Amino acid sequence: MLVTTPLEKSLTVKRLLNIWASRYVPDLSTLSLTSHKCTTTELMEAASRQGREKTASKLSQLIEIHCKCAGIRTSILFSYIPNVVNLTESQGIATSSAQVYQKVLSVYQKQSPNSGLITALSQVEAVDISTDLYKVSVMPKLELPEISSLVTILTPELMQFQTQHLSASNQKTLGFMSTQFHLSSKVLLNRLSLPEQLLLSPYFKFIEEQVCIPWQRVCAAAGQHTLNSPILALVEQLIPKSQEIAARVYRKALELYPNYRSRRGKLDAPEVKASSIRDVEMFQAYLWVCVLEQNMAAMEKELYPLCEMVYPSVNVSWELVEKMVGLLVEKIIIRLDTQQKSIVQPYTTAMQKLFACR
Repeated sequence: MLVTTPLEKSLTVKRLLNIWASRYVPDLSTLSLTSHKCTTTELMEAASRQGREKTASKLSQLIEIHCKCAGIRTSILFSYIPNVVNLTESQGIATSSAQVYQKVLSVYQKQSPNSGLITALSQVEAVDISTDLYKVSVMPKLELPEISSLVTILTPELMQFQTQHLSASNQKTLGFMSTQFHLSSKVLLNRLSLPEQLLLSPYFKFIEEQVCIPWQRVCAAAGQHTLNSPILALVEQLIPKSQEIAARVYRKALELYPNYRSRRGKLDAPEVKASSIRDVEMFQAYLWVCVLEQNMAAMEKELYPLCEMVYPSVNVSWELVEKMVGLLVEKIIIRLDTQQKSIVQPYTTAMQKLFACR
């Protein structure tokens, strides 16, 4: 759940902001690819101010109808959960999400791409996005520029969205909202050319994560630490690995429970895979909030009650939850030295006790 957390301008906060921004590069698994290639000229044209305005104009007329279509699909996916949202509420969420996307487009038009993008593109004539050259030279230059500005502009919009549609008594709606954004992003990106998808998809991923993963709070909590803090160094080391860790946890869980099925489908179903990996990333972010704040309040008062409400309603067993938490701890601990283990283990131990089978 998004909580207002002002971001200081301290060097420690800025360092984590830079790491946070590096998460938002094009995710090839979410793009609708008819080709893996685009020319340097095409990408540069799409990245220009005129190109961004053209992209925004193309989508602005489609956002409302596509968000409503995504809302219908989300309602179908969540139809097995009693009393999540009714038709009127679903339409309200779709309308509000369309307003968020319009705001994203207004920001997208005004922001300039990473200054190193042009330099990187000048070294290649055609960009094959599946090659190592793209992943090493071009992809990092496609990350979100000026993420602090994006946070400042979009957080009020998202807070209003959350206030309107998420009640403390029914936090199951959070899963509905995140799925609404995920499906809306997918269908909107499908209407764009490959260069446009590469440039805009990081903005859409940012919106999806802001709804449910507290990366902003992780960055804000860094303000409590000095530049030479070993706690800060540990978090800086692990955040860039969070997506890899989440994917490894999911793959191991799938290996251990190949026939597992919740009300949303089997564990290897695409939508279940996406939500499972997103959940593991959410657990990591809450863990780092706790480590940086040096207490378990965020996990005990926010994450655990949310899981306790949502997982049983979708028929996810607590055994699976406990196993995935254990796998997550394993994947984290193996990446730490002795000193770092002594820092993080009190929190991972508390997390495992909290999510132990009841």
